[in-house]
Amino acid sequence: MSIRRKVVLSAVAVALPLALIAVGSGAASASSKFSGNAPGTISCSGVTGSVSFKPPLTLTSGGTSVKAKGDISGCHASNSNVSITLGKFKAAITSSGSGCAGLASGTTQETFTIKWKGDYAGSKAKFSESTVVVKGSTIVTNGAGDEGFELPDPSHEPGGATATGSFATVSSTESYAYTNETASQFSAACGQGIKKVTLASGQLNGL
Repeated sequence: MSIRRKVVLSAVAVALPLALIAVGSGAASASSKFSGNAPGTISCSGVTGSVSFKPPLTLTSGGTSVKAKGDISGCHASNSNVSITLGKFKAAITSSGSGCAGLASGTTQETFTIKWKGDYAGSKAKFSESTVVVKGSTIVTNGAGDEGFELPDPSHEPGGATATGSFATVSSTESYAYTNETASQFSAACGQGIKKVTLASGQLNGL
């Protein structure tokens, strides 16, 4: 075997392990992406979405199936490594009674699932969803006169909500979700039957 051929084979023998090390280190880097429960608590300044009623909500009936869905934005996490760009929620709601009159009495239980998008320590993360069970809500009005919900019902505090998954530490601070309709607009709409209302604003505090 020529000296030149021996040199080439020696170079290949050295380069191959180095290439494997490079591939391995790249796989390790990819696998280091954070996956799991986001630690700490979170508060968010924006809640938008909708609440739907089946059958349609009338003055004295309907609304036996109540669902909500929407987005949560403007979030700040207590853990400095966690940065949330968006939360998407779905909720199943149990009303205190049937119809608009029942809804006006508040709700008895609301179960939310929230999916989070964001980063951990500057890299994209795969956060577990949060499952939040709230012991009811009460009807409130904001400064513009729009009707909304205060969660949980203050009569159940402390301990009015429990959470599992990401941000599982729940504070006793109330959260709010407001529609874009006043009490008189709601009453007028109930006479015709309400299929859906818009959640125009709100805030999530201390999940």
